[in-house]
Amino acid sequence: MSHVLVQFILILVTASTSTVAALAAFPALKNLIQSLPVWAQFLIAVFVADMAQALLHRAYHNIPWLWRFHAVHHSSRHMDWLAGSRIHFVEIVLTRSAVLLPLLILGFSTPAVNAYVILVGLQAVLAHANLGIRFGWLEYLLVLPRYHHWHHARQQDYVDVNYAIHLPLVDMLMGTFKLPRDQAQWPEEYGVMKLETVPKGIVSQHLMPFQGGRRYQDHVD
Repeated sequence: MSHVLVQFILILVTASTSTVAALAAFPALKNLIQSLPVWAQFLIAVFVADMAQALLHRAYHNIPWLWRFHAVHHSSRHMDWLAGSRIHFVEIVLTRSAVLLPLLILGFSTPAVNAYVILVGLQAVLAHANLGIRFGWLEYLLVLPRYHHWHHARQQDYVDVNYAIHLPLVDMLMGTFKLPRDQAQWPEEYGVMKLETVPKGIVSQHLMPFQGGRRYQDHVD
C-alpha cells in the first residue's frame, strides 16, 4: 500500500513543484541546460538531485524532530525491496519536493526529469533489496544493495554515513562515505538504535513523530 501511495504522492508533488518552478526559473540558465543533449541533462540532474537529497537525508539523521519522521523508514528490521517504501508520508512530500524543485527551477527538460524519476523508482527498490551480490568496483560508482544496507545497519559507527541515493561520489564529497574493506561483509542487524522509540503498525508509526519522542511497549522489536 505504501509503495502505491508513494507514486501518487510523487505525481502530486511533481505537479506542485512545476507550478512553483514556473515562477522561479531563470530563463537564461534554463536555455543553457536545455541546449545540452538529454543524456547529459540526465547525468547532471542525477548529481544535483542526489546532492540535494543527501543534504536533506543527513538533516533527517541529525535534527531530532526530522529524525522522528525518518525513523519510520529505518524501523525495518529486515531489508528487502519493499523497505524503500516504508516511509512516513510527511517525509515523502519533503524529500520529493526538495529533490524535484531544484531540477525544475534549473530548467532541466521534461524527458530528463522523467528519466530521473524512473531511476529513483528502480534504484530505491534495488538499494534496499536482499541481494547478496558482490558488485566489486561498481559499489564505488553506484549506490547498490550492500552500500545502502550499511546505511541501515544497527551499528553505532555506521549511524552517520552513506547518505547518497544514487552516487557514492556525493558521500565522498561530503566526507560520509564508508564501506568495510571486506566485500563479503554485510550488517548483522538492521533497524533504529533505540527500538522502543518506534511503535508497530502503519497508523501508530504515522502518529509517532507528533508524540514528542515517547517510548512504546509494542515497538518494532
